[in-house]
Amino acid sequence: MNYHDGTLARTDETSTEPSSLTRDEYYQICLRHLKTGELAQAEARCREGLAADANHAGLLHLMAGVSLLNGDFDAAIKWAGRALTNEMKATYLATFGTALQGKGLQEQALEAFQRAVDLDPVDPSIWENYGHALSRAGHGNQASLCFVIARAYQKMPFLGECRSAPRNGWNALTAQFNAHLQNRSGSEEARDLIHCFWSDTLPSEMSHLALRSMIRQGHPVKLYTYDDVATMQALVPSGVLVADAASVVPRSTYHHALVHSEIRYFSDIFRYAVLQEFGGWWLDTDIVLLKPLDFASEHVFSTQWSGVENGHVCVGGVMRAPKGSLHMANLYALALQRLFSERRVEYGAVGPLLLSEYLLGSDDQQLLSSILPPTTFNAIDWHEVDLFATESRAGFELLSDPRVTGVHLWEKTWAERGLRLDAVSKQSVAGHLKKLVLEPN
Repeated sequence: MNYHDGTLARTDETSTEPSSLTRDEYYQICLRHLKTGELAQAEARCREGLAADANHAGLLHLMAGVSLLNGDFDAAIKWAGRALTNEMKATYLATFGTALQGKGLQEQALEAFQRAVDLDPVDPSIWENYGHALSRAGHGNQASLCFVIARAYQKMPFLGECRSAPRNGWNALTAQFNAHLQNRSGSEEARDLIHCFWSDTLPSEMSHLALRSMIRQGHPVKLYTYDDVATMQALVPSGVLVADAASVVPRSTYHHALVHSEIRYFSDIFRYAVLQEFGGWWLDTDIVLLKPLDFASEHVFSTQWSGVENGHVCVGGVMRAPKGSLHMANLYALALQRLFSERRVEYGAVGPLLLSEYLLGSDDQQLLSSILPPTTFNAIDWHEVDLFATESRAGFELLSDPRVTGVHLWEKTWAERGLRLDAVSKQSVAGHLKKLVLEPN
């Protein structure tokens, strides 16, 4: 049957009398038919609506959808093209891309999908379809990134909602996200061990502040290094125990990572190994702890506000796992595979990207329920570090949420912007944090 010669429009389902339905009512009826798989009825109603308004973009797009489901890619391209001529929408571009790919026009299809996500960067379904298109075109890594982005916006809607909300309203958007995962910092239970890593340079002032904040909150802290243990022990705050990192991950792996990438890359690998072997918490040495860590979940993961476009959604700056964690064992194995076999050595490849792929790609609801919103540890994002050095109310406001348990200072970004912790005023956000840790009384 030719779906475009008017045959269906002349069936008994099509009234010959003038219709009292509006174009939008036609659209809703057609959409219902399409969703229930009643393609003939959907096409008939679309044609009725288009007879009254040949340029109704929504109805033209639904005709493209009917054609796609019927496997008629030429017709789908035509209908989607007409819809786009009348209204440029991301969903229309995505349908256009799907039809182009069905015809084997890979390059044009991927261009259409790219334009779609440029137009609407927070629609999960468009990213999902883009990922499938890239996968069929043989672009596996890019497809995987699209799937991460799709699942991020699907499972963490606040990441899309924050784009249209005032900055001081972002924390409120996360109020219902894993709301059960609250810090019970008032409990009297023994504090878990916190693992950290520092190597290749002298400990910085910021790392001293972070380590002291962990000790102050009653946690035992173990810092691993590939440098001389005794020398490092003399350089860290009292109460921090220094240990040989080579007892956890071979020194050869450390050197390989440094030669082919950087120390942050290796640190991402090390944290999986140490948590799998010993259990407890991992904290980066630029996180100032404001409260004891006491979450009623054996695994805990953190997130950040920005970086979705790179797949950097779930981040490893703060993690908790039990000894022998299968998830940490999996992440460690995947990280080593990415380093040695795939030779993907860009920053984040074994850290935020791998962690986001692993967590957001999981159907394990218990695992997904162990993810904290950015508010808890990354209320101020990495590109906002200037807020730490100012006396502006904005920074204090972002950290005033009662769920804020620690503050990630983003040390590398401080250095890149020429900011120094020893140069901030006492009235600044960072100055206030220093006082909380160094002058607790």
